[in-house]
Amino acid sequence: MYHQSNWSRGTSFLLVFVAVFSLILGASMGSAEAASASLAWNATTGVSGYRIHYGTSSGNYTASSTVGNTTNCTVPNLNDGTRYYFAVTAYDSSGKESDYSNEVSYGGSSSCTYSISPSSASFASTGGTGSISVTATSGCSWSASTGVSWATISSGSTGTGSGTVKYSVAANTGAARTAAFTVAGRTFSITQSGASTSGSGYTLTITKSGTGSGTVTTSPTGTVFPSGTRVTLTATPDANSVFSGWSGDCSFSTTSTCTGTMSRNISVGAIFTAKTTTSSYTISASAGTGGYISPSGSVSVSSGSSRSFTITPASGYTISGVTVDGQSVGAVSSYTFSNVRANHTIAATFRSSATSSTTYTLTITKAGTGSGTVTANPSGTVFPSGTRVTLTATPSSNSRFAGWSGGCSGTQTTCTGTMSRNVSVTATFTARY
Repeated sequence: MYHQSNWSRGTSFLLVFVAVFSLILGASMGSAEAASASLAWNATTGVSGYRIHYGTSSGNYTASSTVGNTTNCTVPNLNDGTRYYFAVTAYDSSGKESDYSNEVSYGGSSSCTYSISPSSASFASTGGTGSISVTATSGCSWSASTGVSWATISSGSTGTGSGTVKYSVAANTGAARTAAFTVAGRTFSITQSGASTSGSGYTLTITKSGTGSGTVTTSPTGTVFPSGTRVTLTATPDANSVFSGWSGDCSFSTTSTCTGTMSRNISVGAIFTAKTTTSSYTISASAGTGGYISPSGSVSVSSGSSRSFTITPASGYTISGVTVDGQSVGAVSSYTFSNVRANHTIAATFRSSATSSTTYTLTITKAGTGSGTVTANPSGTVFPSGTRVTLTATPSSNSRFAGWSGGCSGTQTTCTGTMSRNVSVTATFTARY
């Protein structure tokens, strides 16, 4: 089996097969932990074989298997209790593949489940807006309604799968009032304060201080609230700051939120502190026997700047290899770190010239109906005996990597070996239709 994304398929081939597939599912339990699914479909002419595609979400097939020119197969080793979705495609002698057949599913639970967040909200008499997040099983439909005229849904009155309901609450000129929304079969409670009986109400004043920056939001929103309104403040620092605490009427709170009742005018301060930044980093440079690196040791580099290193073999030695942060960069004689934003390491190794006189050639060719690139690490085509080389095949956007032949084998996109002879490697890329 192999993994693939949804491919683009040839139009003419699609017309041949899309109408004739009818996928039929049979299931069996292999053990308490595993199960299998037996699949069958209608045969059609002009095909070279079929592929089964499946995954754990509808229309998203993360695994597939080529089953040859047969009209049935069994998919083993499925997780019991997990719902799987299956579809079949056909391909012709050139590898062109049809569209998916109808989808069938097996296992797990097909019932719809729903949840909402939050489950309640409160507003001042001035009103405002809010939103409710709905989490639902994929493909399951739901609706939302308020049942009152002063709270209306502005968007998201219906949906399928997860979604968002947005609503607005009108200003209240009378007594405090409540309502219960019905959202995806769940109850969302809303409370609104009555019109103030103490003039214009009480004022909430928010200030920010410190070396950093951030925002402070209130729920319900506003700066003037009727007596008795319960208000929650939330402090959110920006990416370069941290929230350090409250002052004033919220100084009792040790978290980024503060909740209180408006029984008088309130003043609150939020303190944000700028994050400290590293002004310099260290590059640790070392060299083995047979040469040296310059500069060497612990080298301090200012944040954002660059630093170059020179690798020089001693008499009778050659450079064997250089690693940066543990990864080979080849047998290079110099290396530059650019825009340094972290600590790094660089290490050089050397070998006696007497053992490096023998070299071998690496020949890389590409084949197949697709296209792509093959890179070598370290780079080059001629290497000293004993050099460890890693090849990486990268298909283009309209192709896939089909496998190696020659000195490399298998379908993994990387191949690593030691140069102990001349090596010829072929990478095959197949076009996606």
